[in-house]
Amino acid sequence: MQLEHIEKNETLIDSDFILSSIEKDTIGEIMNISMGSAATAISTMLNRKVSITTPEVILAKSLDYEFSAFEPSVCTEIQYLDGLNGGNFMILKLSDVKAIVSILLNSESSDDDSLDEMHLSAIGEIMNQMMGSSSTSLAQFFGHNISISIPDVYELDRIYDNIKKMGLGDVVIVKFKFSIENAFDSEFVSLLPIEFTKELVEKVLDSTQPSPQVRQPEPAKASVPVEQKKKQDRPVEASPGAVTRKKQVNVQPLQLGSLENDMDNIIDHDTETKSEYTQPSFELIMDVPLEISVEIGHTRKLVKDVLEIRQGSIIELDKQAGDPVDIIVNGQLLAKGDVVVVDDNFGVRITEITSNKHLIQK
Repeated sequence: MQLEHIEKNETLIDSDFILSSIEKDTIGEIMNISMGSAATAISTMLNRKVSITTPEVILAKSLDYEFSAFEPSVCTEIQYLDGLNGGNFMILKLSDVKAIVSILLNSESSDDDSLDEMHLSAIGEIMNQMMGSSSTSLAQFFGHNISISIPDVYELDRIYDNIKKMGLGDVVIVKFKFSIENAFDSEFVSLLPIEFTKELVEKVLDSTQPSPQVRQPEPAKASVPVEQKKKQDRPVEASPGAVTRKKQVNVQPLQLGSLENDMDNIIDHDTETKSEYTQPSFELIMDVPLEISVEIGHTRKLVKDVLEIRQGSIIELDKQAGDPVDIIVNGQLLAKGDVVVVDDNFGVRITEITSNKHLIQK
């Protein structure tokens, strides 16, 4: 991502800390890149058009900034564990968060200001996807790995206590326009410690500085013998007889035998006799271990139903009692059978073998 359009301008002082306009523009561009990836993650989860644009950078005292325009609201806090030193506080309106959760769970959004356990779990997963995508885009931007903590989701009242505990004074607040198709047109803010912001700016500005060019030594000129030089000075004359034509080569297209016929020669399909491998090269892979698993059945659930799963819950599968189970070898269906018990261990009695020809063809 190019930042050449950022021009150095006058210094702006919004608090005790000095933040130049080039630093403000750089922070806005960095956050715009990261939140663009976050918008893509939410759009994929909700299957709706999501827009996060127009970052506005503000420098302020952490405890003096008014969040009244966002109340009631929800705060998501993450800490960068590797690649960056600092944290990020994302503050969203509670009504926007509930609208996102209702779309995700395909349910109606409630009007009360409380958050139950199911809502907090869904919000945590949404924020985890957003911040994970944001960190991935930053890692690609800076060219090194960046890892984050599990997002901590809580109501806005706790943010002031956490800010005091972390000793944050001046902070950078980045305000975004936030809209979701057929849901809302709103905004949210991201709160960054000033030291963390300075680190981001330094990384970007250092990467945009042109590296000094090292002057390459000129190669030494090779001396040419006088006699050879005289020959080179003479004009070169091309004679018609000096050019020899090469004989034409007949090229025939490559012909390959049928793979199906070759496989028929390799495998004996008589199920009453043991398969005999006529190619000696198969002996080289006879000791390769294969993973065998048994599938009892499948089912599909909505995210809402998965979040409601508790200890003791029963999940109904798509097979009835007594139906044969599938024996899977390295992801491919090999056979079907019945579940049995052998010496207190579960086993499977093979009742039907599917063709194993496709396993070798793959």
